[in-house]
Amino acid sequence: MKNAIYSILAVLVLSACNLEEINENPNVPKEVPLSTLLPPAQKTLTDVQGRELFQYTNIFSQHMEGVDNQPLLIENYQPDELFVGNVWSDIYVGSLVNLKIIIDRADSEGSPHYAGVARILQVQALGFLTDVWGNVPFTQGAQGSEFPDPEYDEQEFLYDRMQSILDRAIMDLGAETSVFSPGADDVMYGGDLQGWVATAHLLKARYYMHTTKQNTTAAEDAVIALNSALSSQEKDWEYPYLGTGTDVNPLNSFFSITPYAEADPQFVQLMEDLGDPRIDYSFEVIPFTGGRRRPSDYFAGPSAPVELAGYLEQLYLLAEARLRTGDTQGAETALQEAIELSMEELSGGEITQEEADTYIADHGTLNGSFEADLETIITQKYIALFTTPEPWTDYRRTGYPNLVPNDNGATASNPSGEIPRRLIYPQSERLRNQNFPSPAPNMQDRFWWDE
Repeated sequence: MKNAIYSILAVLVLSACNLEEINENPNVPKEVPLSTLLPPAQKTLTDVQGRELFQYTNIFSQHMEGVDNQPLLIENYQPDELFVGNVWSDIYVGSLVNLKIIIDRADSEGSPHYAGVARILQVQALGFLTDVWGNVPFTQGAQGSEFPDPEYDEQEFLYDRMQSILDRAIMDLGAETSVFSPGADDVMYGGDLQGWVATAHLLKARYYMHTTKQNTTAAEDAVIALNSALSSQEKDWEYPYLGTGTDVNPLNSFFSITPYAEADPQFVQLMEDLGDPRIDYSFEVIPFTGGRRRPSDYFAGPSAPVELAGYLEQLYLLAEARLRTGDTQGAETALQEAIELSMEELSGGEITQEEADTYIADHGTLNGSFEADLETIITQKYIALFTTPEPWTDYRRTGYPNLVPNDNGATASNPSGEIPRRLIYPQSERLRNQNFPSPAPNMQDRFWWDE
């Protein structure tokens, strides 16, 4: 069923690259059922995370090392303006535009359950944008010809807006009646509205914790949100790829084509130094490369799911939030549960309890010193959330783990040579949007939550 839906909507999702033409595209069907619109919106957003966004965020966080082609440019902190535009276009054209269609249709047709799901996906897409670029068009963005030169919204406003959208999504999903409700077309949760509600609360906590430099109540707010979040790893928010045809895990597709990137030796060395038993399950050798490694099939198998948010991240958020609210014991409990879960999931239960207990005793205990305990939590989260965007964000807002900038990183886009704090805007915005920021920020210019 999924493949048939993707074929029907290939034009809708991928045909337009110019945002000015979206509302006037004669190829976009106007009366497509919501059940047909939802699956490609979910897949496109997940592909964004696992495709180009994976390369930028994981090379900047030193999970991966670029060795050739575009990844090598990213490794040298000199990203290509045109290639950057692929991420921007995928999020706006492939995701936000289509999600707006779903939301507008669902609101007008009295189908709040669909609107709630689409709003959660919308927040994830907007989170990608603002956590990579800072100020971005949203209020006037993805509106087609109505705003050919959309204004850039301030990041502080966007963060407030994301929380409001999530609150509205929770309300929508709790509506007693809905003309149409997601079912089998909901590839992620199969129409389980409570799963979506729990995910909304998890995202609220994530985005609260992103603002720890600016918001003195961020940790308290996150703890409250997490009280209503996921109940177990069985409710992880992920996209389950079929592993065939065009429905293949995007990391798998990347490494199947050519090994332009490898697991960063500094990341591998960190795990070796800690005696981390997960190292044997995190990587696989890339054939004919002299031993270079890529993410294991757990992360990058053809049918491996890509996780947008999950219970493992939730436990690490809870550990940090509790630490920041003075509950060191509660923080340690959450941290140790997270480490055990990470080992169990990654190894399929092959890491023994004795191995886990030994590792936790050495690297999963807190000593009451805030900075040392924060470093312990964030470092363990960094290891566990390999291949996801969150560790780059955690590094920018906490400084942990202690990473050494890549060689040759001093460029016109990144004058200091330090690890980038943001990505350059795409060429299409610089040339076509009259509201493009001037002067254009470089990759060391900090945005609101990173100040």
